[in-house]
Amino acid sequence: MGENLLVGQLEKLEFGLRELRRETDVEFHERVDLRAWTTLGVGGVATLVARCHSAFAVGATIDLAASHGLRWVTLGGGSRLIASDRGIRVPMVSLTGTLARWEVEVDGIVVGAGANLAQVCRVARRSGLVGLETLGSHEHSIGGLVRAGADGVVDLGGVIEWVDLQRPGSRSERWVATEAHPAPTVADLRRKVITRVRFRLRPSRLREVKPWSSNRRPSRALRSTGPVFLDSRDASAADLLAEAGCSNSAVGGVRLSGTRINELIAGRSATATDVLDLCRRSRDRVFASTGVELVAALTFVDEDGREISL
Repeated sequence: MGENLLVGQLEKLEFGLRELRRETDVEFHERVDLRAWTTLGVGGVATLVARCHSAFAVGATIDLAASHGLRWVTLGGGSRLIASDRGIRVPMVSLTGTLARWEVEVDGIVVGAGANLAQVCRVARRSGLVGLETLGSHEHSIGGLVRAGADGVVDLGGVIEWVDLQRPGSRSERWVATEAHPAPTVADLRRKVITRVRFRLRPSRLREVKPWSSNRRPSRALRSTGPVFLDSRDASAADLLAEAGCSNSAVGGVRLSGTRINELIAGRSATATDVLDLCRRSRDRVFASTGVELVAALTFVDEDGREISL
């Protein structure tokens, strides 16, 4: 997108946002440092972040962005987004307020898409509900988890009952799971923002309860993430990385873990470029050694919010 065109579109958008702020529960922040908003703590400065407290606010915000020809980037708690070190120039939609809360029910839990997965897993476990145990080690927002399921990063195992979606120019719509389609596909989610999800769970029996904890609360100086690459059809990504000798490989301030080889560990000096370079080098090394081309489980975006492929 041309620089002058983008600046003009953002100026018009900001005028509309001022009007929107008077009518709905949305906050707007300019020049936001993304290092404090993402799991690995990398990325530059976001030009504009809209903190939406409800599905209505999300709809109004993306309607406005779309009407000015702009794409947007969605950000939830536990985001695995890797934003450009130059920042993001298009609007970012942050899900907060009611979209980051949950309500426990007898046979499940309804969760806002901006909620952090690890927190939701702890709540379900304390409430005696079974079904989310295997997901607790993943660093995701709930919305990010659903998208990861659509991409094949995470096996959701039929725990999703329905997903509320918001797209420009329409009211909220609900995707409902069926036996044939237990989780949304990439096509189901295209150009839509996930706002709420209901997980179908069951009351636990003592023998079913497995000990679980987030077990790696990252320090302020060191951050880690869940899977970096998807498992291939014939082998796990961790095994392929180990076979290629990628354990503890490092670029700048980021490295692959020695014990959990398919995870990244980032220090304070880590940059988005470091993460991208390490992923590319690891992928190339695995391909040269095994002939398997790994697919990234992280989402890299450029300044205009477009996804960057390895």
